[in-house]
Amino acid sequence: MEFIGEPILEEEFIEHYLHLFESAIRRLCSIDEFFPKEKEYLQAEYRYAWLLYRQFEVEQKRPPDYRFLSDSVTNAVIARECLFQEREKNIMNAEHFAERYVGLLRSHGLLSVTIFGSTDFAFVLQSEQHRAIKRYEEEDRFTEGYEMMRIQNNRFLQNYVIQQLADDFLDLYSVYMKKNLEE
Repeated sequence: MEFIGEPILEEEFIEHYLHLFESAIRRLCSIDEFFPKEKEYLQAEYRYAWLLYRQFEVEQKRPPDYRFLSDSVTNAVIARECLFQEREKNIMNAEHFAERYVGLLRSHGLLSVTIFGSTDFAFVLQSEQHRAIKRYEEEDRFTEGYEMMRIQNNRFLQNYVIQQLADDFLDLYSVYMKKNLEE
């Protein structure tokens, strides 16, 4: 005979599950902040927790208890720890790449309201984000067996392309930048 514990409400189950899962992953993998790809994994884990709850309810004709919650989190951490261990892999997505690129431009003083004015700054910012995302997508082609050549998996390629974009930025906007600084 197996002991049946107090049932947990769905919202409480999912909240506890995610808190325990995230805490265990942070400790095991020494993570302070989750990268965009890891945040996608956490979203998938949320859905998984919801499905676990529903499956238990259907099969057992009652809500799960804390023992089931604990066992489920333990199994999930063991099964998916490897996704979070390989922090160098799949840490980049197009939006994060564009943020890094724009951050570089700003840190070097190349992209600011002072240089472009408020109206043009918004246009240039949006254009550069679009240009970075487009270039990322061009470089992220998948060929089986050559995953290391994808920009999302290759830190050197990420930095190299960002530098190319920055160099092109100067070519695209240097005349305009000089004109605005002289005014």
